Amino acid sequence: MPSTSDLEGRVFFDAGLFIGALLEDDVRHLEARPFVETARAGGIQVVTCAGLLCEVYAALTWEKATPRHEPQAAAEAVKLLVEPPSAIEVLESKTGVTAFAVEIAAANGLTGRRVHDAHHAAIALLSGIYGVFTYDIDDWEVFRANGLRIVGPPSVLERLEARKGA
Repeated sequence: MPSTSDLEGRVFFDAGLFIGALLEDDVRHLEARPFVETARAGGIQVVTCAGLLCEVYAALTWEKATPRHEPQAAAEAVKLLVEPPSAIEVLESKTGVTAFAVEIAAANGLTGRRVHDAHHAAIALLSGIYGVFTYDIDDWEVFRANGLRIVGPPSVLERLEARKGA
């Protein structure tokens, strides 16, 4: 079971955790799978958002995914991640999220696809969640100024530490 002793409260899982957990040939699989299973069982209070689950579906059905999932199988895999008995909570956009997302995107100079990252960050922040598990350091580290911090997984924390020392 992954170490969760340093985690306080709810944490936000980015798509890469789920993708890594579901794709056996993914380099993140051995690390991500136990975290996702622990989250599903309620051992970590995890939230994500509907938009990220769509990203997971897209990654599973991508022609280069290994193994590549047919659309129905990908849809079923995504459902199993979050439907009961899973303890993973799915946050939906609520009033003010879009305006806040655009605001933090502009404040951080984000353009193009990075605006989607701002939307995910806005959902987390407006829900009172400040810790993120992600494999995409550059996509999420920009939101540190907005109060978000990367809290896992361990391989990412090691990379962040190495950057500090460089």
